[in-house]
Amino acid sequence: MLGTKRYVYKFNFLQYPMKKEGSIVDVNNGSNGNVSPFGRESETHEKIHSHLKAHPRGLTTQEIEQQTGVSRKAVEKHLQMLLFSNDIYMKQVGSARIYYPNHRYHHLDFQYFDIGKKRFYIDLIENDYGKSILVQQKIKEGDKWVTKGSVFIPLDATQEFLKRLKEVLNSKRLKGEMKKDGKSNTF
Repeated sequence: MLGTKRYVYKFNFLQYPMKKEGSIVDVNNGSNGNVSPFGRESETHEKIHSHLKAHPRGLTTQEIEQQTGVSRKAVEKHLQMLLFSNDIYMKQVGSARIYYPNHRYHHLDFQYFDIGKKRFYIDLIENDYGKSILVQQKIKEGDKWVTKGSVFIPLDATQEFLKRLKEVLNSKRLKGEMKKDGKSNTF
């Protein structure tokens, strides 16, 4: 498409492509100074998300609609987007669906490696309290990987953790235990 530029407005992981000849589109203001449809979408999304964060005990769709003044259809649409992006979670209680802010961890990145029948995951995760490293040991049972142990390390404490880990790995006691088991310790 010659002469057509494509711009993308983003919030969370969702993307809304827009096409406009010439200059960049201002998603917050339309040409007449009013909020554009994309700006309204973003405002509504953030309004619902912020409202849920302010109510950690959870809210139903009807409560969110009444308290925010957003239409039921828009509330349901944005709740689905927030659920999909793992920003909130939902519990079904009888016929009611209660939505809660997700203070659990969001996975940002991970790597894994296998040693024999064990798999070790190293995840970079984040929640409202900051970023952490999660190290998990998993063992394959049938067709599933089952977690057998894990440790959280706050990202700002990783250097100190590694320093202490090296001290333990190089300790005389551990070297003696490794020698007893017939394994070498080359740390």
